[in-house]
Amino acid sequence: MTANLETADKAWRDRRHRHWTMLCVACFVLAMSLVLQVQHGEQVAFAGRPDLPLPGMCLSYSLFGMKCPGCGLTRSFIYLAHGDLQSSLRMHRVGWILALALLLQIPYRIASLLRPGREVLGLVIPRLFGHLLIALLIGNWLQTIIADRLP
Repeated sequence: MTANLETADKAWRDRRHRHWTMLCVACFVLAMSLVLQVQHGEQVAFAGRPDLPLPGMCLSYSLFGMKCPGCGLTRSFIYLAHGDLQSSLRMHRVGWILALALLLQIPYRIASLLRPGREVLGLVIPRLFGHLLIALLIGNWLQTIIADRLP
């Protein structure tokens, strides 16, 4: 019986750590979306410091010259945070969905942390939601690759 309690307690501690981590990541991404700006459609820099652009973040593009499923998401989030939906969609077609998912993380993670030992949405729904987001990213990426190859 105590082994079951210890296992359940460890599982909750692991989930609680994950909730805190994801809450911090969501808040950080949201804050950075608000303080960064897109310069000349490509470069990202801190607001008020366009002379200090951040380096490109996509390792796939830097090494292989091929965009990854997430290419353009940073710029899409920044444009959305500044109210420019059209530019956001131009950078990444599903960026707005991922930004919405990011925003939903904040109340979801807080609610989960306030209910120790009980998951707000259970364990299956968040996993399915994550798989759906990954499928959207990959589907968008494949559609972009195919469209780029067509005459």
